[in-house]
Amino acid sequence: MAEPRAVHAGHMRFRALTRMTRLSAVPLSIAGRTAVAGSLKVFGRLTDESALELHERTADQLFEVLGGLKGGVMKFGQVLSVYETVLPPSVSAVYRERLARLQDAAHPEGAEMVHRVMEADLGPDWHDLFASFDLDATAAASLGQVHRAVWRDGRPVAVKIQYPDARAELLGDRDAVILVMRWFTRAIAPELDGRALAAELMDRLAEELDYEREAEAQTAFRAGFLDDADFLVPEVVRQSGRVLVSEWIDGTPLAQVIADGDRTQRDRAGLLLTRLLFAGIPRTGMMHGDPHPGNFRLMDDGRLGVLDFGAMYRAVPGTAGPMEKWMRIHLAEDGDELVRVLRELEFLRPGVRVDADRLMRLFEHSGAPAREELFRFDGAYLRETLGQMTASMPVGLSLAFPPDMVHAQRAIGVGIGVLCQLEAEVPFRDEALRWLDVSQFSGGDVT
Repeated sequence: MAEPRAVHAGHMRFRALTRMTRLSAVPLSIAGRTAVAGSLKVFGRLTDESALELHERTADQLFEVLGGLKGGVMKFGQVLSVYETVLPPSVSAVYRERLARLQDAAHPEGAEMVHRVMEADLGPDWHDLFASFDLDATAAASLGQVHRAVWRDGRPVAVKIQYPDARAELLGDRDAVILVMRWFTRAIAPELDGRALAAELMDRLAEELDYEREAEAQTAFRAGFLDDADFLVPEVVRQSGRVLVSEWIDGTPLAQVIADGDRTQRDRAGLLLTRLLFAGIPRTGMMHGDPHPGNFRLMDDGRLGVLDFGAMYRAVPGTAGPMEKWMRIHLAEDGDELVRVLRELEFLRPGVRVDADRLMRLFEHSGAPAREELFRFDGAYLRETLGQMTASMPVGLSLAFPPDMVHAQRAIGVGIGVLCQLEAEVPFRDEALRWLDVSQFSGGDVT
């Protein structure tokens, strides 16, 4: 009879093979549909209806595969549900309906897993810590699930439990997720570098498995925004191993505001999300690294509830933060100044020669929020920005991304994507001036 450890190892290998098989089928199916679409187009038979049907089939398959698996594949779905804004409206509606649901539609594990992890990490008498505990998960995420409970002192709490095999499944998903994202973005949004985004995403996910690190970040972030009129960060109640207990907060999920919020709600949520992007580092030394809609709640009192501190960008004291770099690049007054700033920030390596005018065009549209007192984010802004990047691709390829900016750039990109989903009108420029060192910016237009 096999030893339990050996049996578990064999089970994990079988699950990994099954996951790889299901994931690998996605790019093959996408490639097939793309080929069919190309053939129909050549013969003049690719109608709007047939193209939309191809997208619907692709979205259905992605939802079925990604929604049934955990690990990095769920994060792929979360990122994709933000960037669907770049698609044409008729197509984006398909992916919005299917893929945005990935943020809340992972299949939770049952009571057996809950008892196993809680007993292993909180002890056999873990029930005594709670006045009540709901064994049915209220939400399932990429690496764990959340249960509603009442702490022994009567406080409502959220209990985040990491899946026992999350680490092994995450590492096993890495290559397949990168492959899927590369193929999928090539099919629907070729302007995006799906491979680079997925590789960076999977690397950062490893940090999210460390709940002790997350609890420390959440505690520090809460201290930086304690008793704030604009933000609510729940208190960490207990952390041990794969279990993180925090205060429960209610409120309207940002995804619901995106779906049917009124103008006041959209602009309020957009203002606070913008403020969080700029104020995080000055107030806490950190920037929220995963600002997708599932991590925010719009409270009844107008505050923004902030959740999930596993993927934080930690700034190096005394150095320019990511948002400061973003503003400096986009506020350059001419091509020569832009080249100088990019070299100073290590986006242009010594000796690399570029066309300064073409470089200015590369950043012209994306920098519009930095130059206007009140800016309306929407899908058109994001699509035009990506289109401009594509048109300026030759000069863009001369830029190098500093290693410390990859994680931050994804956070900025996702945050701006959410602002576009909200279609929020916000004083983006004024928030920058409020929180950043304006002496580092170009003169004239920022005072």
